[in-house]
Amino acid sequence: MSLYKIMIVDDEAEIREGIAHKIDWKAVGFEIVADAENGRDALEKAEALDLDVVLTDIKMPFMDGLELGAELSRRKPNLKLIVFSGFDEFEYAQEAIKLNVVEYVLKPVNAEELTDILGRVRNLLDEEFAQRRNIAQLTEVYRKSLPLLREKFLQELLLGPMERGELERQIERFGMDIGMCAQQVVAVCEIGHRTGQSQPLSDELVPVSVRQMVDDALRGRCRREIFLSLSSVIVMTGWDQDPIETLMSLMGEVCDQCARILGVTVTVGIGRPCRNVGELHGSYAEARAAIEYKAVTGGGKPIYIQDMERLDRSPVEQDNHREQQLLSTIKFGSKEQIAALVDQLLYAGEEGWSSQARLIGILGTLLPIIQRYRLGEKEMLGDRGEWLPLLTGEVPEQRQRDWLLGVCLKMSGSMDQRRVSTAKRLVEEAERYIRENYPDSGLSVERLCGHLHISQSYFSNIFKQETGRSYVQYLTDVRMEHAVELLRTTDDKTYLVAEKVGYDEPNYFSYVFKKRFGISPSQFRK
Repeated sequence: MSLYKIMIVDDEAEIREGIAHKIDWKAVGFEIVADAENGRDALEKAEALDLDVVLTDIKMPFMDGLELGAELSRRKPNLKLIVFSGFDEFEYAQEAIKLNVVEYVLKPVNAEELTDILGRVRNLLDEEFAQRRNIAQLTEVYRKSLPLLREKFLQELLLGPMERGELERQIERFGMDIGMCAQQVVAVCEIGHRTGQSQPLSDELVPVSVRQMVDDALRGRCRREIFLSLSSVIVMTGWDQDPIETLMSLMGEVCDQCARILGVTVTVGIGRPCRNVGELHGSYAEARAAIEYKAVTGGGKPIYIQDMERLDRSPVEQDNHREQQLLSTIKFGSKEQIAALVDQLLYAGEEGWSSQARLIGILGTLLPIIQRYRLGEKEMLGDRGEWLPLLTGEVPEQRQRDWLLGVCLKMSGSMDQRRVSTAKRLVEEAERYIRENYPDSGLSVERLCGHLHISQSYFSNIFKQETGRSYVQYLTDVRMEHAVELLRTTDDKTYLVAEKVGYDEPNYFSYVFKKRFGISPSQFRK
């Protein structure tokens, strides 16, 4: 039996240790994966951990348990919160109810009472997990899915532009309301391999369950149309505010749940927002293109196309089969795979075509890709005087093949280098922005990503890869670096030093400083 993951939060180490040792955690179905001494520490750890339950005190310095609960409820809506407090006051209980706290417990908590509480929470989690695995229920959901005609219309809508009058008639016929929103975005959930975890569902029901999880995640957040397409779940969404950060966060939760509950890897591609339903085919094509980048970022997570391809906002063109095949292989394939595709296109084409004719056809496919990705025609193809004879004269096929393979490999290398250099530039700009704005106590990852025009999920990945540190760790390092300099070179009081390096609470500054250096700011000065 897999154990649910729990974190204990209390500012008194003695209480944390007491709770940890007085319960037979495995027997009640839990394992302690972390503890924290205040809400801020807990929030930072919760971001990095796949938690099921947080057990927290209310009264703590820097961020209390209710503030922590509010943040966790916003960021991780499926996480269960158990609050314990020494205060039997109505206002605390009332606030806890608003935060959907599953248990509110008065101190002191004895082992028997806490074991009972954990048992109830475990049962609640079991029910929620079982509900998503319930074959009979999922079969009923599948039976009641959107009628075939509605799904057919949605699929046609995503494959290309529709005549305006026909589009309006079909929208009215099927009662689609996402067009009433300011922005629309398409996400594609690709269901991949199983993770090896025990899997009670048949292959046919896994997409149904993923669809249900997506629907649950988006309910109350946006207007939506969701349908199944082979091994994918297609999600058309309508929003009245900027959708990307919220959608990335919600789809990240779905990916995590699918891995844990269903034992399958789900990768979500997200296209750019558009302004009317008639443009959804562009967002859909981008979402499909984004999934291809799992070869770079890894699967099992949401991928936003603009994080990967910082191009003009025009939609990705609908590629024909050969262009799609070439583009995908050049972007993500190995040298051997690129060479194999070149051979296939040159030597396994239709009968009756000369090698020059085939080469011209392939070049006609490559040129739009070179232009779209701004790779530079001369840089990729060379001087016309060098390659034009390959298309017009009697040239050995091997020479044609070597030239074409060289072009494809240069395109692949250029795209790969651009991805790397773009990530480096973004991280360098992030570092510069942090160093210029660290004195601002309101500096946040949300604000930084808004400045960079990228999603928080993508930023977190590339920042950690390039610097070896998280955003919070890097910002703290910068602030501590300047705090040390101020303590060495000025007579400023501790509260002034705290303010100058971005801490509006002197006590929290002292706490972080001591945690970092082992002594308080005043002791450091001596």
